[in-house]
Amino acid sequence: MPSSSGANVTEALKPLDAATLAERAGWRGWIAWIGLAVMSLIALALGVAYFNRSAIEPRGARLSFTPPENLAFDNGIYDYVIVSPDGQKLLFTGRSADGKKQLWVRPLDRVEAQPLPGTDDPQYPFWSPDSRSIGFGSRGKLKRVDLAGGRPQTLCDAVDLRGGTWSRAGVILFLPRAGGSLFQIPQTGGEPQPVTDPASGGEDPRNPRFLPDGRHFLYSVGVGESAQGVFAGSLDSKEVKRLLADGASADYAPPGWLLFERNGALVAQSFDAEHLELKGEAFPLTLSTTMSLAGARFSVSENGVLIWQGDLLRDYRLVWFDREGKQGDAIGAPIKVLTGQSPCLSPDGKRVAIHRIDRQTQNSDIWVIDLQRNLPVRLTSDPDYEALPVWSPDGNRVAFGSAGLHQIVASGAGTEELLLKRGTFPYDWSADGRFIIYAQRVEKTRRDVWAFPITGDRQPYPLLNSEFDEREAQLSPDGRWFAYLSDESGSYEVYVQAFTADGKLGGNKLRISARGGNQPRFRRDGEELFYVAADGQMMSVTVKTSAAAFEPGAPKALFKSRMVREINVAWIDYDVTADGQRFLIGTLVSEGNATPVSVILNWVAEVRR
Repeated sequence: MPSSSGANVTEALKPLDAATLAERAGWRGWIAWIGLAVMSLIALALGVAYFNRSAIEPRGARLSFTPPENLAFDNGIYDYVIVSPDGQKLLFTGRSADGKKQLWVRPLDRVEAQPLPGTDDPQYPFWSPDSRSIGFGSRGKLKRVDLAGGRPQTLCDAVDLRGGTWSRAGVILFLPRAGGSLFQIPQTGGEPQPVTDPASGGEDPRNPRFLPDGRHFLYSVGVGESAQGVFAGSLDSKEVKRLLADGASADYAPPGWLLFERNGALVAQSFDAEHLELKGEAFPLTLSTTMSLAGARFSVSENGVLIWQGDLLRDYRLVWFDREGKQGDAIGAPIKVLTGQSPCLSPDGKRVAIHRIDRQTQNSDIWVIDLQRNLPVRLTSDPDYEALPVWSPDGNRVAFGSAGLHQIVASGAGTEELLLKRGTFPYDWSADGRFIIYAQRVEKTRRDVWAFPITGDRQPYPLLNSEFDEREAQLSPDGRWFAYLSDESGSYEVYVQAFTADGKLGGNKLRISARGGNQPRFRRDGEELFYVAADGQMMSVTVKTSAAAFEPGAPKALFKSRMVREINVAWIDYDVTADGQRFLIGTLVSEGNATPVSVILNWVAEVRR
């Protein structure tokens, strides 16, 4: 039987409740107990509110990308701002004062940027999944460069890269040229293997993007009404699934979103990446711009940073300039363009042929403008992209490119005639009328220059088909000299060779430009050769010729132009009068009118508002 002392000890160790304490302490105790109860209720309410609170989402913020002071960013077809997967760095194309364009990397929280040597004239760059390396196209090759240092490594041939993506398993998926299949290759290089059949997913695939599993991927198709849109494919199967009937490009964003362009705006929609299914409605993230047909204009990180490059079209106009660069009259009203209109003056100088671009579709047709009355006549009205008009020497016909080589009567009274199914765009028509000089893209040799005989068997043949990129060819008025562009020296330069009576190249090759050049044109008397330097300067080279020699003088700068500068677009966007005193130039209305690039932080918050 327990002792009474043990019972007293147990009672003493037992905690007393507040009411018992209050009773023992009298009325003052009751007041204290009431206060303690009120404080407990308040604490309980605050605790419930804390543990049941909703997570406070940071608000989205919009900033503008600004390049360093010593660089220009044109925001054109081959200009990019791409956020790294970890959201810490921006990769962008910067153009220095001398016209050199290369890749630069800048931490998102800093102003300073570092160049990546060996990345000149890049196409469609993309990040590795660990944000430490970059893949890109350059001069017919797919390359990678590591941020830790070193020169770029060539992985394989890619004659005209149209997009790439990199999986965590070390696989690079890329499109080596327009209108072909998607290929995969190890991140260390090797033999590319085909992944898709263009016929299974439509024509002209572009902008591949891996999904989280590293086996499935997205890509877009831009042409063919029954096949265009956004598709999902797999490395393990040739089968594809159409996700969207529209959409210029698409990308996946964690934890489950599909971002894509629709009618020129960027939108987001819930997406089940495992089952490849879209859910709910699409939410607009940006205002509509002119629809981009040049590739993805956005990138997104894994932690909510979104880059939107917006409208890449620029205000443009055909403008006359004298040799000192003084601006004269303009032809027509300013328009929005992706690229220039390639003006080509008729042999008598009274008309100009151009390709005029539709603002919404970016399709173009051939027009001839009467310069004395400033009245245009439309020569073509097809949905295909028709460009680079050149005149026949008698001024009666115009040749142009559109999925082949065509010609049409310059009065607009006739119908177009297909001259050649293969080939892309013409550069020149010989003064004796025997040859059309045109561009031909080849799998291994990139862009080459070919001749098409107007008479005889009409069998085309190559003039320049080396491993280098050769284009923008022009014949001298007497038909004896051949000017063209090549990147064989490591930069694009203007060269001249002899052109023989039988339509072949011969003699020694002379380099004309000193520090970069493009778009050569002869004066009509053959005594002067013009070209555009890498920095936009219009250059003049006096020429002396004899029966067997071509003697160029030193290049002389005339004036600074404001042309659409895209070295990867092989077009000549000016012409010069017969006396060499006036230039008709496709001109940007102002040099710095590129659309600002938006940097959106925590973009998901904008969807949830």
